[in-house]
Amino acid sequence: MANPRKYATNAERQAEYRQRCRAATATQQPVPARPGKRRWEVMLNQACTLLDEVVSEMALYQDERSERWQESENGERFSERLEAIEEALTSLQEQAEA
Repeated sequence: MANPRKYATNAERQAEYRQRCRAATATQQPVPARPGKRRWEVMLNQACTLLDEVVSEMALYQDERSERWQESENGERFSERLEAIEEALTSLQEQAEA
């Protein structure tokens, strides 16, 4: 059984895609082109935002897994990886504030 069409025409589909792209970039602060303190601050803030999202998603994923999995070797490795990313985020946040 075929999936129903979400958009009547390709033009509507493309317009919606462009709108999603504009909405995604509207929330991002533009990165200055010239190297310097301002550029690096913006880039550090973007890195912190991205790592914060990674930590949130990984923590949610871990919480949704069974207790048996969390105690397994894979769960332990995952937990160690999550902790390392959290430490990296903390370090980046400290640098962004300095």
